[in-house]
Amino acid sequence: MSHTVSVVITTFNRPKDLEEALDGVFAQIVKPLEVIVVNDASSLPYEDVIAKFADKENFVYQYLNESSGANKARNIGVDTAQGDIIAFLDDDDVWMPDYLLEHINAYENGADAVVSGYQNLGKEDEVFVQPGAKVEAQVLRTGNQYCGMSGFSIKRELALKERFDETLPNGQDWDMYVRLLEQGYNLVNIPRAIFLYRFMNMDGIGAKVAKMSPDQAVVRLRSADKHRTFLGEDNYRKRVAAQLLVYLPLKQQKLKWIMMSVRMAGIKWTFSHLANVTAKKLRSRA
Repeated sequence: MSHTVSVVITTFNRPKDLEEALDGVFAQIVKPLEVIVVNDASSLPYEDVIAKFADKENFVYQYLNESSGANKARNIGVDTAQGDIIAFLDDDDVWMPDYLLEHINAYENGADAVVSGYQNLGKEDEVFVQPGAKVEAQVLRTGNQYCGMSGFSIKRELALKERFDETLPNGQDWDMYVRLLEQGYNLVNIPRAIFLYRFMNMDGIGAKVAKMSPDQAVVRLRSADKHRTFLGEDNYRKRVAAQLLVYLPLKQQKLKWIMMSVRMAGIKWTFSHLANVTAKKLRSRA
C-alpha cells in the first residue's frame, strides 16, 4: 500500500475518552504515519494520557492557548499533517482495528474522500450503515445519514483546499460532504460498521443542545441556510424542524421549541417530524 495516513484527533476536556480513542488508533492493523492530537484549550489535565503515548515516535500533541472550536482545531491539524490522507477522529469515539485498512483500500480504488458505517458504543447491536458504495446527493438532502468526523477521511491536498467552515457551530461533517459532492469529487462510502460512536456523551453535543434555549439554538441552522438551494425547500424545512426538535424529551420549555419550529419550518414539517419520532419509538417497543 503506497498511501500514508495522518490521524487528526481534536479533544476538549475528555482525557479519559481520548486515551480510549488513542488505544484504538495504535491498535490499527495498518499503522498511521503520525497521530496528531489538537487540544482545544482544555481546562482538565491531560498529562497522564499524553505521557502514556509520548514515547511513540509518530505522536504529535498540540495545545491551543485559546479555545476556537473543533473546526479550527481540525484545520490546524490539517496544516500540521504530512500524510497524503488525513483521517479524522473525535476524542470520544473508537476505531475498530481494520478501520484504516478499509479506508486505504478505498483510496487504492480511486477515492478522493471516504465515509464509513458505525456501531453504538456500549450498544453494539445498534448498527448504522448506508448500503451504497458512494455518498448520494438524495441521501444527503435528508440530513447526514452517513457518519460524523470519526468515520471520515480525505486526501490531504483536498483538505487543504476544502477547509472546515469555522463559522459553523455544528453540521460541519454534512457541510463538508455536500461541498465535496457538489464539486464532483469521488466521495466513497464503506458500507460496514468499522468504528464505535459514543451516543449522548454527557459532555457532547446532545447534552449541550438539550441545555440551550430556543433562541440560542438558531445558530445551529447555519449549515441548512448555507445549503438551502441544494436541499430544496421541502428538505430545508424538514432539516430546520429536525434541528430545532432534536433531543426534545431532554429539553425544558418543550412547547417553546415546538412553536419556534412551527414559525421557522411550518406546521406541516414540525408535526411530521414529531409524528415520525413517535412512530419510531413505538416500533422500537413492539
